[in-house]
Amino acid sequence: MGQVRMTEIFPKAPITEALIDIRAKLPDNILLSDLEKLHEYLRVDYPDKKTRRMWQASFEMKNAKDPLRNVEFQADGYAFTSPDGRQVVQYRLDGFTFSRLRPYTRWEAVFAEAQRLWSIYVAHTKPLNVTLLATRYINSIEIPSKTFDYGEYFTAAPTIPPLLPQSLAHFFIYLVIPFSDRDAVATVTTTPSGKPDPLNTDIILDITVSKVVNLDPRDEKVQESVSILREIKNQIFFGSITEKTKELFR
Repeated sequence: MGQVRMTEIFPKAPITEALIDIRAKLPDNILLSDLEKLHEYLRVDYPDKKTRRMWQASFEMKNAKDPLRNVEFQADGYAFTSPDGRQVVQYRLDGFTFSRLRPYTRWEAVFAEAQRLWSIYVAHTKPLNVTLLATRYINSIEIPSKTFDYGEYFTAAPTIPPLLPQSLAHFFIYLVIPFSDRDAVATVTTTPSGKPDPLNTDIILDITVSKVVNLDPRDEKVQESVSILREIKNQIFFGSITEKTKELFR
C-alpha cells in the first residue's frame, strides 16, 4: 500500500486538536513533586498549571443489589498551558503528551515544539525506556448542508439499505487498521459531532496511530517513529475524504 504525504497547506485546516503522545517508564524515585518542578523551565511559554487526575473505579459484588463501589481520583501529573490556550503539555508519571489546538499551524512547528518539551522531560526524569508512541488528529469537517450524499465527501460513507427510509439521524463508524509493515495500529472514528447548527453538518474524523516500542528515550528512533506515525495518519486522512471535501479546506 502506497504512502500519502501531505503536499498542501490548507488555509482552513479541519484539525481541532493534534497530539503527540510518548509513554515511558520512569524510575521509582520520580515523584509528582519532581514533575511539578519542571514548570520552572516552561513558565514563560506555559504559565498556566493544572494537576492532572486519573479516574479509577473498582467494583466488588457483595450481592446483586448492593455492589461495593470504590472511586478514586489520583493525581498522575501536570498540564501546562500557553497563554492563548492553544498549546498544552502534559508531564505525567507514565509519560508525556503535547497538544496543539485550532488553529493548526504546520507539522514542522508542532513537532519541533514537542521535541523541545520532550527533551526537558527526559533530562529531568531520566526515563528508563519508551513503551508506546502515538499521534492523534481530531478533525472537524463542516459540510455546508443538512441534506447531502455522504459519499460525495467520504470514501467510507455510511449507507442505508435501499429498502429502508433514506434518512440518517446518527452514525458511528469505528475502524481498527493494522499497518503490519510499520508495526503500527490505527483507530479511525467517523461520527457527527452533534453540534447544533441549522445550516451545516459537522462530522468528526478522529485518527489515532500508535506503536508499541521498547526504546531508549534519547534514541533518534523515538522521533523517527513519531514522524512515521504522522505519515500513516496522512495516508488515512487523505484516503478517507474526497476532492470535494478538500475544497472545503482551501
